[in-house]
Amino acid sequence: SFDSRIMVNPDAGMLVTETIKVLSTGEQIRRGIFRDFPTTYKDRAGNPYVVGFTVQGITRDDKPEAWHTENLANGVRVYMGRKENLLPPGEHTYTLTYRTDRQLGFFRDHDELYWNVTGNGWTFSIDRASASVELPPGVPGLNLLEAYTGPAGAKGQAYKAETTPEGRAVFRTTQKLAPHEGLTIVVGWPKGFVREPLSQEKALSFFKDNLPPIAAAIGLI
Repeated sequence: SFDSRIMVNPDAGMLVTETIKVLSTGEQIRRGIFRDFPTTYKDRAGNPYVVGFTVQGITRDDKPEAWHTENLANGVRVYMGRKENLLPPGEHTYTLTYRTDRQLGFFRDHDELYWNVTGNGWTFSIDRASASVELPPGVPGLNLLEAYTGPAGAKGQAYKAETTPEGRAVFRTTQKLAPHEGLTIVVGWPKGFVREPLSQEKALSFFKDNLPPIAAAIGLI
């Protein structure tokens, strides 16, 4: 099972806690699990941009777990466990907490989180997936509440969504996800509750994200 709790902060950063329950039989899951996070994307104009990603802590069965990261071509892989330690057979629950930024979309009439909750890289089926999104205090209601299930790019509708009395958006799958299938959610809310980057901040981020091609162009000139 895969459960994600997402807290959207007023500064537009996010604190995410994922609880992943797995069954180890000593075959594929022997020493631990790993989780891949893409950190390089392209905006609507096709320009690359890089999001922040920082692990805050990892536990296994409510006890601190060893972990390390490895850079990928388009992101980060987080390994949970030690290569010299074999897991006891049975169920194990991993809890991964991390911070990330630059994940929100700012539109003319609303702000939005479009978020792949589970990722699509799992080689195992996921019996149950769920996600909850907590927004900054004072948000009067949601403009958008929808989700998609299935492989990357699919628009499957095997989910239920609701808003709690506290204002959280909650999603749950209604059928098992096959290997390489995932859950993606979309939550929209009125503007004015999350800080949108200023124009100069956007320009500075664009320069940082595109420094190699900009430097190459300057060198060519």
